[in-house]
Amino acid sequence: MDLRGLFPILRHGAFYRLVRPLVCLYVRKDRNPPFRLWVDFLCRLLGRAYGKEGRTIWVNAFFPVEIVYAMGACPFIPEIHASLVAYFNLSRRPIELGGVSLSTDICSFFRCAMGLLEDGILPKPDIVLSSSHLCDGAAKFFSEIAKLVGVRHAFLGVPIVRVRGVKERFARQLRDLTFEVAESLGLTFQEKMLSAVLEKARIAWRLIREINVLRRTRPAPFPGSEGLSYVAGMNFYAMGSDEGVRFFAALREYVHKRVQRKRGYLKHERWRVLWLHHIRPYYPNPIFSFLGRHGVSVPFEEANYLYWPEPDPTSPFLSIAEKLLSNPWYSPLADRIEIVKKMAADYGVHGAIHFSHWGCRQTSSGAMLVGEALREMGIRFLVLPGDGCDPDNFSAGQTLTRLCAFVESLGAE
Repeated sequence: MDLRGLFPILRHGAFYRLVRPLVCLYVRKDRNPPFRLWVDFLCRLLGRAYGKEGRTIWVNAFFPVEIVYAMGACPFIPEIHASLVAYFNLSRRPIELGGVSLSTDICSFFRCAMGLLEDGILPKPDIVLSSSHLCDGAAKFFSEIAKLVGVRHAFLGVPIVRVRGVKERFARQLRDLTFEVAESLGLTFQEKMLSAVLEKARIAWRLIREINVLRRTRPAPFPGSEGLSYVAGMNFYAMGSDEGVRFFAALREYVHKRVQRKRGYLKHERWRVLWLHHIRPYYPNPIFSFLGRHGVSVPFEEANYLYWPEPDPTSPFLSIAEKLLSNPWYSPLADRIEIVKKMAADYGVHGAIHFSHWGCRQTSSGAMLVGEALREMGIRFLVLPGDGCDPDNFSAGQTLTRLCAFVESLGAE
């Protein structure tokens, strides 16, 4: 499907302000308040970005959006919007278009976002900020975006080596970058503004901790497919915002009620499986429906593991530095393996599926060693190759064959 006929409408912030109450009313039929808040959040954000209500800052998924909120700007994460386009099965054209400017070796989410920008669908940034974690391709993508639009690209190098004093030096680097960017955009910034944002992030962090404990319940009260969708989206996008606090409070309440009523999201849960990697295929596909039909629940997903310490508003830059340095996907593989083993034990899983997204070396390269550690725990393990954004790089037949064998192995346990 070609989106160009909708361009005149999609480019106006007023469109999103108009459709927001209508879309939220439509999704009420699902009786899922958190999802409704996610839709409301997206409409507000797009309305603000397209309506030029302040500065729009493009960031990669792992860049600390808390800093953007503290500057009073609007964050825009292109990878997430690429996944939304894939969700509606509209990613083929932008991926093809973006592939002219970017190598096919670069993640399809970035190629899709590049195509969307070149097609005029995404709002243009006032500045581009990206960090060295998690993806090597991100630096190239955001650099090209800045050149294409004609704005500055500021790069945040996250230290890999954990030596004495690195956290303090990195915190100073974060502080310098924040004040420099705010000044270049004509924005007022004071450290107390970041402290106020981190207070909201702390509330959201505590809510996520409660949610993650509730999700250990049997039967699984909340589907991992949704955890990998809008829950992960809000985790990346909304930490430190009022919308983030409202969303995670609603999600905690929603999951808590299901736990009280002993309602699993599957009618009959036979086995429990942990989903590894922070994405899934977002275009229409049979993976989770197949698992559900065979009584296999996905009670939790690696994407929503709370790997960083509770935010500290009294030392905001140091707290953000600690969050970035704690990322298990940007750490020695042994750290990630220990976290995966803990999740497997906490959620009582019988198996684990590692979705190895095309081009994502940072997580997929360690899949075999992660699998060995889980097998030593008696947990079945499957590497499922695929693509999170490009439906033409996905084989339904091969995927179902692998899943069928995996489910049979669970039954043979």
